[in-house]
Amino acid sequence: MTETVVDRTRRVLHTLRQRDGTSVPHCLVVAGGVAANARLKAGLAGLVAETGMRLVVPPPALCMDNGAMIAWTGAERLALGLTDPLDVAARARWPLDAEAVPAIGFGRAGVKA
Repeated sequence: MTETVVDRTRRVLHTLRQRDGTSVPHCLVVAGGVAANARLKAGLAGLVAETGMRLVVPPPALCMDNGAMIAWTGAERLALGLTDPLDVAARARWPLDAEAVPAIGFGRAGVKA
């Protein structure tokens, strides 16, 4: 599994570099249960070392619980001075790409973003 995730991540980074040099990320964030996997973290650390990127991984105690990950993300955003108004509508699936088409459905099995 580790080799597959590292390979797919490498391919995405390569595609970004080929497509547009300005959209190449300078850091890779690994979160959730995946971030608690030491072997995967080591594999991704090797990948970012090859590419000159920085690997960002929350402390292991925060890597198991999605609520903790959301809170950590909020704390990081707040530390950067980023805030959102309290009337922001909740979304079950919030894409990383702000231009992405919203997901259809209410989280039912088989519904894809």
